Amino acid sequence: MNDDPGDEGDEHDRDGGLEGDPIAEALERTRRLPPTAIAAVFRRYGRPLAVAVDPAAPDEPRAELQLPDGAAAVVRVLSLRMPVDVIGNHWFVMETPGDPELLAVPGPLFAAALAALSRAAVAAATED
Repeated sequence: MNDDPGDEGDEHDRDGGLEGDPIAEALERTRRLPPTAIAAVFRRYGRPLAVAVDPAAPDEPRAELQLPDGAAAVVRVLSLRMPVDVIGNHWFVMETPGDPELLAVPGPLFAAALAALSRAAVAAATED
């Protein structure tokens, strides 16, 4: 691994995410950030998912979270095509067992929110 975080050969970006695969990067950030921060992103930007979805497959990429109340949550990605869409779009969904309502956040918005939280965490850590 190269010491220069801006070097093209480096597989990590400046705040520790994986370059090249935005979904894998967002899921990795989901695992690294506090579960309360992830839940706050879904509360702030999430909207109830208006379509039924199949349960997650065992091999489907996901991030598992332990929430402060002890509940386990799963964040996964769905590719959905709404009636107004020409192509399917990625949505990050948080599923909590026993909660029938799935909250969904558009993929680019979710990734941007986590990137901003990651940068803020790095900046706060370097100030100490």
